[in-house]
Amino acid sequence: MLDCQKGSGGVLTQRQNDILNLIVDLFTRYHEPVGSKALQEAIASSSATIRNDMAKLEQLGLLEKAHTSSGRLPSRAGFQYFVTHSLNRELINEDDIYKVMKAFDFEAFRLEDILERANQLLAELTGFTSVLLDVEPKNQCLTSFDIVQLSSHDALAVLTLDESKPVTVQFAIPKNFLSRDLLIFKQLVDERFCGQTVLDIHYRLRTEIPQVVQKYFTTTDNVLDLMDYIFENLFQETVFISGKVASLKYSGLGIYQFLDNEQAVAFSLRNGLKEMESTKIWVGDHPEKALQDVTVIQHQFPIPYRGIAQLNLIGPVDMDYRRQMSLINIIGRVLFMKLGDYYRYLNSNHYEVH
Repeated sequence: MLDCQKGSGGVLTQRQNDILNLIVDLFTRYHEPVGSKALQEAIASSSATIRNDMAKLEQLGLLEKAHTSSGRLPSRAGFQYFVTHSLNRELINEDDIYKVMKAFDFEAFRLEDILERANQLLAELTGFTSVLLDVEPKNQCLTSFDIVQLSSHDALAVLTLDESKPVTVQFAIPKNFLSRDLLIFKQLVDERFCGQTVLDIHYRLRTEIPQVVQKYFTTTDNVLDLMDYIFENLFQETVFISGKVASLKYSGLGIYQFLDNEQAVAFSLRNGLKEMESTKIWVGDHPEKALQDVTVIQHQFPIPYRGIAQLNLIGPVDMDYRRQMSLINIIGRVLFMKLGDYYRYLNSNHYEVH
């Protein structure tokens, strides 16, 4: 008795499932319609039986008939079925491991250098569009704050997130500030913000800080404006986009224009993946309107000591899912190792002079 799997609108036998998988593999490899003869070596059945099963798959909406030949190609529903029932999301192609590791063999001076290289690599190896999101801003923690006075008129605020991610903001010193006022300002930030998440800082700026500032400064508006100016960038997503021009090859102007607004891109991709999901694959059905005619593979990976980041691949519905899934898995794992080395280096005593 053949095992059966439920398809859209009916039930697939094991043979029909095998035929669909094989057609998906052949079509994504060669991008040509697949006929019954091409399947006979892999499917132990007659050509007539295979044709009947292909006709059944077409009736179910999983295959489409090519206009120029008697062959079939997967429909969008066919790709969705394949991704849901047959794709191994933990797949790793060993041939790609060396290639990825070699690409990461460089000395990184900033966290952003590592994340940007990973994102560029995924776009280069797939030929599609890659978007990497750093740890969500609201979950990051302010671990240190300092002020470096550059002149009598301006200064530099130096913020560190998660003990590893520096952010600098140059600002004009308010005209009525004395030298000690900068020290008081720093002390307030240390007491009220250091050790807090960005979300908590945002809340405190709107609630308790206006009252606290009144105790230390006669004129408070400029102090509050300065706090807003220094901390507003913390609420912005850190977004890396590679392969933007490639989107024009597999889609229209919609995605290209959508990618212009990094914060909107981050918002849409965040909403497309639940917190506990490691990988989500949208095959022409992403909730973001600009992404509804393409495939979006969303993959979460850990950044040591900091939290969860997100690697996203945007490409055509008829992509080679096994190949792309393997590349995402490998890049995610090698990236985790590279970041682990980076943070161990930061936390070591390499700066000590013996």
